[in-house]
Amino acid sequence: MSGRRMVVLLVLLLGWLSPVAMAFTTPSGVEVEVGVGGTPRAGFVTPVSLRLPVGSQLPGDGWVAVAAEDPDGQWVQSPPVRFAPASGGGMVARLLVKLGRRGGDLQILTLAESDGPAVDPAIRQPATIEQIPLATMVESTQELLLVLGTLANADRATRLAAREDGSRALVITLDRAAAVELPAGCGPAGLTYDAIDRVIVCGRAVAGGGFERQLADLDQWVRLGGELVLLAGMSLPDMVAASPIAAGWLPGRYDRLVPLRRGAAIETYARASRPLDRDVVDALKVPLFAPEPPLDGVVEVAAGGAASDPALVVRRAHGFGRITWIGIDLDSRPFQNWSGTDSLLLELLERGRAPGSAGRGGEVRRGGLDLAGQLRLAIDRYPGVAAIPFELIALFGLLYVAALYPLDWWLASRDLRRSWVAWFSLPLIIISFTFVAWMTAQRYRTPTERLQTIGIIDIDQAGGFARATGFAGVWEAENNRATIAATPAGPVQPAPVRTAINWFAAPGRSLGGPDALTPHPSLAAAGYAFGSSAAVLDNVPQAAASSRLFEALWCGPTAAEPIESTLDRTGQGTLRGGLINRLETPLDDCVLVHGGWLYEIGRLEPGNRFDLESGRGPRSLAATLTRRQTVQDRSVPARWDADDRDMFRILEVAGLHDAAGGPGYTGLESGRLARLDLSRLLSLDRAILIGRGPAAISWQVRPEQQADPTAADANTTLWRIVLPVAD
Repeated sequence: MSGRRMVVLLVLLLGWLSPVAMAFTTPSGVEVEVGVGGTPRAGFVTPVSLRLPVGSQLPGDGWVAVAAEDPDGQWVQSPPVRFAPASGGGMVARLLVKLGRRGGDLQILTLAESDGPAVDPAIRQPATIEQIPLATMVESTQELLLVLGTLANADRATRLAAREDGSRALVITLDRAAAVELPAGCGPAGLTYDAIDRVIVCGRAVAGGGFERQLADLDQWVRLGGELVLLAGMSLPDMVAASPIAAGWLPGRYDRLVPLRRGAAIETYARASRPLDRDVVDALKVPLFAPEPPLDGVVEVAAGGAASDPALVVRRAHGFGRITWIGIDLDSRPFQNWSGTDSLLLELLERGRAPGSAGRGGEVRRGGLDLAGQLRLAIDRYPGVAAIPFELIALFGLLYVAALYPLDWWLASRDLRRSWVAWFSLPLIIISFTFVAWMTAQRYRTPTERLQTIGIIDIDQAGGFARATGFAGVWEAENNRATIAATPAGPVQPAPVRTAINWFAAPGRSLGGPDALTPHPSLAAAGYAFGSSAAVLDNVPQAAASSRLFEALWCGPTAAEPIESTLDRTGQGTLRGGLINRLETPLDDCVLVHGGWLYEIGRLEPGNRFDLESGRGPRSLAATLTRRQTVQDRSVPARWDADDRDMFRILEVAGLHDAAGGPGYTGLESGRLARLDLSRLLSLDRAILIGRGPAAISWQVRPEQQADPTAADANTTLWRIVLPVAD
């Protein structure tokens, strides 16, 4: 075989082995696309698009649902939705489902119309079930970089940022696809991109139109804590005209395009090995923003040294996420061929200077325990519930073996005339040890169910937006089927609000993780389903003396400001001003963090004011998070204990993981808790008030045999209020 044919076959083989777009057509004619850009990721909420081509018959009365397996191998049915007309013709339905097993299957359920439209679709029986294999699903630890547009340099940039084990982010592209608004019952629209780590949006692609529905979901995703890079230079005027949503991502009000004249600033920022061609610089124009209102965010790169020079790179807060804008179209032809574009993208994504890249970060093992897994272990401990000690189980096992041999053998073989003794001794030994085992189990048995909860609520005061994340562990004493619900609680309840609840699994490839080769052997084989919305899980089966863990999220706009703030920044980068608590409840153990500093406040009563000038002064944030101590004239951080089960301590560090040093300090990745990390906001014009307050999520566990739900007495909630800081 010739060398050329070998190369062709190798390319085809690599293309076959690489993840491919997950798109199918079911026997009934429904076109199915799973995942963003057709790339599903295990362990994350995933969008599923169902399309009926023009002329196809609408199944039933238009109601449809999907079901996916959780890590235990049980089927979980999504909230039902109805087909709606698509812009390109035909009918389309959008759903969200959490994929719990890599290599598992997906079911498309058409709900029967015989029940009539008056019957709640959540309790209808499926008329047809079509099963789809998800063999090409990527692992839960696989990073995904979403590009809206065409940017060839993104793939080359991920190679430069590859880990020591060779793994790197997978680049996927979002195409123009007919989409309808996600029904409110499916949960927050930002969960559509739950599996995405970072997003790059090209202004030239947005200017072409057709992405407004996707941009609306991306906007919600950024507000929930996402990281977005916007490339909009000479394409910015057309982008602003085409999309009001993308225009809202800009750091200021667009005025006009001006010539760049010099490329030294961007070449230095990119650490380019060679400068831009002079012809490219002469033809390049960059956006200039109006002086009023002033730019929102931090200018990292400007075209020159004067205040009137146009900004080239600006980072700004957007909700609990961050948007990085660069005034150059890096997807244009001149920059595709420039060697500095790859390193420039790394700087924009902050991959070249990621925290925790040294120290204990080298010990991090992908697919193993992470901070989310440590929190899961901490929640899965219930007051009054104790496992039988392993030493006692081992002792019973040894005694049982000794009773069978040599004791029983000695009794039966001592005299051939007494061999009949074995007919009585063996059953007596079995019955005795069974009775002792039953009595021991009763000794350690807890007669009632237990509920363990922890939560965190974030309020963006500048944007009037709030999100609450809660985790709950439910321990059942008897075999049971229950309804698990999560509703907003506390003094801050936005309206409208979208809530989603789901299972909370172990990380990676560990037992019970979404990347495990085989599902966790569940004690309850029956499946369960969401109710009419994603806020309620119905008929959740649970075996006796076992536990299940869940996570919940709600978000929405807020009207009232919980904190009256007069914070501004001094010339030294510290804060001055004061705070007044406008909540109806006190906040305990309060601290204020900004930049690399922490200010101790203590208990903040309703209506009380705290002035920073009256406090003890700022302390090092990193030293406080890592609990540094002075040992022989050296400042040494307290080593992170992966066996620690203090839920508040885990949330405290996970919420500012990068500020604490990231994996370089904990030796663990953030996992599912990465979206809670607000470290990126500390270097911007934001300060964060952190304290303990009342629950923001109310958990209800309602067994079928009971009429009234039992509300969880959950007062373990970490409050974080993001406050604007004036210059």
